[in-house]
Amino acid sequence: MEKLSFKQYLASKEALREAVKKTPKQSNSYTVTRYCNFVIGESKDERQSVNLKPNQIITVDWLYEDVDNPTAINVMFEGVKDIDPVEELTPRWTDQKIQKWLIRNTE
Repeated sequence: MEKLSFKQYLASKEALREAVKKTPKQSNSYTVTRYCNFVIGESKDERQSVNLKPNQIITVDWLYEDVDNPTAINVMFEGVKDIDPVEELTPRWTDQKIQKWLIRNTE
């Protein structure tokens, strides 16, 4: 594999940023690596905690209006009892908290 020069790196990074602007919605799947909870629900009254186990799948739909700070639109869970795998749920947390949670609890 060739090493990129700094100029090539900057050009490829800028090309990726332009591609994200053209297709701002992206769906990513994450595999849970440890026992944890994820909070969903649009309001405080509808808040629900989802108990997750290792090897369950979380799919997050991201909206990239700002390239450096994407917005989580909805979340889907695979392999979780009581939740339909195709049901799109609204995350309760802020986008930054979701990103930190995903870094700590998924791969």
